Amino acid sequence: MLVGKRMTRNPKTVSPDDPLSFAARILREHRFHHLPVVEGGRLVGILSDADLRNASYGTMPAEGGTAEDLPVREAMRTEVWSVTPDDSVEDALLILTREKFGALPVLSGDRLVGIITRADLLNAFVDILDVNEVCFCVDVTFPRSLARFEELIDTFAGMGVEVRSVLIAPQGEVGALNAHLRVATIDGPSVRRALREKGFVISEQVSRL
Repeated sequence: MLVGKRMTRNPKTVSPDDPLSFAARILREHRFHHLPVVEGGRLVGILSDADLRNASYGTMPAEGGTAEDLPVREAMRTEVWSVTPDDSVEDALLILTREKFGALPVLSGDRLVGIITRADLLNAFVDILDVNEVCFCVDVTFPRSLARFEELIDTFAGMGVEVRSVLIAPQGEVGALNAHLRVATIDGPSVRRALREKGFVISEQVSRL
């Protein structure tokens, strides 16, 4: 899945010279946590609600003023990571996790076209895994073989059970794979029995989600 499919398009922005009070009002009214900072059509920074809080405590405005009178440039971060609409959501998630960011601006060339947040990515994986539906979850270990995977899927088809989602990852054993399947049934014993009859190795830790 691509970032362009999950990002918020045409996000609200502020300029470096806008007062922090203006940015704070946008964040509060729209329940945002991040605002891209744009100057002359070019992304120059990002401002978070945490940056606003830090500015209110750590910056001394001019005599007679308040932190809210300060311009956005005094509180924004100028070293900004970004992604493009054609990047994968997995890449965006990796950056957010490693760098401990809450959001990433999305650029097409030099133009800001969107923003993608942790919440957007969580919602993307909720959709990918189809976790809104009640399903039976089971983990199956099998050799790194397309034929064996096809047999696994055919086993569910033979039971008349729909496979709602599958995540496949390398298993600890050399040449083995682990498939985490969510299937449209709550009859766990029948699923386990059918898989064992086909010679599949399954985890006993199963759940209904």
